[in-house]
Amino acid sequence: MEQSARNKRSGIFKKTAIYVLVGLICLFAVFPFLWMIDISLKPQSEIYQNPPTLWPSELNWNGYKQMLNFGADDNLNFIKWFLNSTLVSVMTTLFAIIISTLGGYAMSRFKFRGRMGIGYIILITQMLPGSLLMIPMYIIMRDLNLLNTHMALVLAYTTFAVPFCTWMLKGYFDTISPTIDEAAMVDGANRFTTFWRIILPLTLPGLVVTAIFSFITSWNEFLFAFTLLNGADMWTLSVGIASFQGQYIVNWDYIMAGSALTTLPIVLIFWSMEKYLVRGMTAGAVK
Repeated sequence: MEQSARNKRSGIFKKTAIYVLVGLICLFAVFPFLWMIDISLKPQSEIYQNPPTLWPSELNWNGYKQMLNFGADDNLNFIKWFLNSTLVSVMTTLFAIIISTLGGYAMSRFKFRGRMGIGYIILITQMLPGSLLMIPMYIIMRDLNLLNTHMALVLAYTTFAVPFCTWMLKGYFDTISPTIDEAAMVDGANRFTTFWRIILPLTLPGLVVTAIFSFITSWNEFLFAFTLLNGADMWTLSVGIASFQGQYIVNWDYIMAGSALTTLPIVLIFWSMEKYLVRGMTAGAVK
């Protein structure tokens, strides 16, 4: 009886410790977002207050109002920047998914000499920092007359997204038995029909994971957007929000309000695609 009570107390203690640990980890992960919301709602006088206050004494919505001004001020066109980022991110995602899907399927199904060598070369490109590629990429875009265009960003972002997405999808295709391809071909389907109508529907979780990765990569990127775009009407969100940091004055309420609005689409995407994201990460990345 005493041993049973001791085991029960031990189980309750372990469960409580796990809950506390998970709560602390969640708080650590969510704290930057909560701090961003807090700063975006504080007046300028309270932002620089020492010691800082935990909550704003009065809610300051000026940053959000200015950000959602719908272009009334030519120097503050958040909606335009939002549309630019959406266009670039969606096009990058489409290009990356098309290329990496075909590449991943080829590396998984076709056995040819140098297959893994090509795969490792593709993967090594992920090890190169963006700053190292900035000058060559700028020269290439200049020679192609693509400077200050969104297509320049799409091409640049696609080169970063494709290597990871290709390997991610290869791992997912490897989990699908080749006998499925063989059965479809025995029934009269050619290789492309098998790939398009049989294999792709089975890889939906993996496609969602790679699509989210490609979208976030282009949505948050700053360095290439800042270098390749020189017109305020062409800016993406990351460059537009960074423009509020001046030499002597930093409008933190504007920056944090814009950052909160920029983060919102990513949160909604993760929330709506959660089940596919978990399935894709566990099935494709682990195996």
